[in-house]
Amino acid sequence: MIATNTYFVVSMICFQTLYNCCLSIVGQYIYQFFLKNYPNDDDSPKWTNITSLMIYFYESNQETCEQNTTTNTSANAAEVWAQQRSADLIFQSTLWRAFPVIVITYLFGLYASQLNRRLILFLSLFGNGIHVVIYQAIVYKNLPEYWWYISAFVAGFSGGTNVLSIVLNLIITESTEDTERSLRFVGIGAISTALSAVATFGIGYYIQWRGFADLFWMAIGFQVLSIFSILLLPKSTNSSSSTTTTTVDETTSLLSSNHTDTNIKTPSRINRYHCFEMCMIFSFKHRSSTKTVRLIIIIISYIFHTLAASSLSPLLWYLLGAPFCWTSTDLGNFSAVSQIATAIFSVVGMKMLNYFGANDTLMCAVGHFCFFGYSLTTALARNNWQLYMALLMHPFSFYQNTLTISMLSKLLQVHERTHVFTLLTEINTIIVCFGSSFFNWLYARTVSYEKNFTLLFASGLSVIPFVLNIYLYIIDRRIW
Repeated sequence: MIATNTYFVVSMICFQTLYNCCLSIVGQYIYQFFLKNYPNDDDSPKWTNITSLMIYFYESNQETCEQNTTTNTSANAAEVWAQQRSADLIFQSTLWRAFPVIVITYLFGLYASQLNRRLILFLSLFGNGIHVVIYQAIVYKNLPEYWWYISAFVAGFSGGTNVLSIVLNLIITESTEDTERSLRFVGIGAISTALSAVATFGIGYYIQWRGFADLFWMAIGFQVLSIFSILLLPKSTNSSSSTTTTTVDETTSLLSSNHTDTNIKTPSRINRYHCFEMCMIFSFKHRSSTKTVRLIIIIISYIFHTLAASSLSPLLWYLLGAPFCWTSTDLGNFSAVSQIATAIFSVVGMKMLNYFGANDTLMCAVGHFCFFGYSLTTALARNNWQLYMALLMHPFSFYQNTLTISMLSKLLQVHERTHVFTLLTEINTIIVCFGSSFFNWLYARTVSYEKNFTLLFASGLSVIPFVLNIYLYIIDRRIW
């Protein structure tokens, strides 16, 4: 059974990684569409067939963009208009996706131990497949713009990637020993990162060769393969067969964000006052004032870090326009280098900091300092080599996201963890959804006079969790 679970998890991770890589080109398609259909009158553009956006159009756009750069003129009206419309479309689509995905994630997190996993996986994957089918209908049938919002709502109602992540984490946790669990998560994460790097690198060149013609079809194909891979999941792994009716026994659950792998205990009995209990954990009556302050500081640091990370969401529009004028190949190369560097050097950096005696709090402070340097360097960059130079700091920029669960678990009792981790998941989901929407909206309104404003804003936000972690480090030193 353990071997079957491993095959299922690895196959699902691979198919979903490739699926997400194929869908990552949506932003490029939207921008190129608006750039091509810049209106000369008041008529709104219609969505044209996806196969019309081929290599010759890319070359034409990049030549125009580079001419604007070399002549030291501001970006032309078409480029600014395309970036504004693209950012606005993503902003509104993300809002339509945000509300259902927050509700579905919360409900599934509470009742994960009582639901049939095969059925939940099928419904989630099927909904995401419908989401891509609507994409295809938009570009082939020239559907109105509001269909993008309908597609986003369907994806959100399916749980997005959150439901799939929770189920996979549950299966990994239940099928591995405690001593092997961290290694299993790291290994699966390495597989996903390596596959994503190769896929994004290849997709960049594929778009230059064939345009966007087949990538949505590929995404649908990978989603169908994911649905068929559910057959590899043994029926005995359904959580309904492993839960008990007592309140003492617990089933293992991983109610964490997409970027965090950790062990979380979910009681089989769901308390109707769950939200109230989550907030009461931070009361000074439950533990010493020092521990309560440390808990609150960790949560606030995580909030500002997640908000700062979401402010980088308009980076795609920033790189597509002047002065960089990147093509799909440039984007694919940059993404591949970024992922490979992050997979390797984030682990190396953490081991080095451990070797010199740094605790989790100090590692987080170092991460925020590197995030500040990465976002500021990217905001001030004017050449490609400067962007790649910024990647030297990128692998160390997200330690707060990785270590938050570990830091919280040391301050919580076992029965409190499910409430705090549920709260943390909801915080992550809400900030990622609404933060991405807000910063795309903000970029659309600042691109005409200050393109790098959101990147500068991100670097400013990172100062807050840096100061909080330094203060927390001082508190820790006094205790120890």
